[in-house]
Amino acid sequence: MFLHVGSNTVIRKKDIIGFFDIDSQNTPETTKKFLRRAEKEGKSELCGYDLPKAFILVNDGNEDRVILTHLSSKTLEGRAELPLT
Repeated sequence: MFLHVGSNTVIRKKDIIGFFDIDSQNTPETTKKFLRRAEKEGKSELCGYDLPKAFILVNDGNEDRVILTHLSSKTLEGRAELPLT
């Protein structure tokens, strides 16, 4: 099963570790450091050109990756819970 996370990007649901909000005013410093480190190490990916609202932590079996998306974590959670039709 796959999840569309914005801008023609899909990921396998089984690879998702979690969805996390990005709110510039309320994001803890540790989260900001984590995101900067992921970017520095080339482990982050921006989906689209809009300002990201959330990030997804993914492990595809090789390593952890961070996917930044303009979708909110609530939207992603709702999409992830949709049943098959």
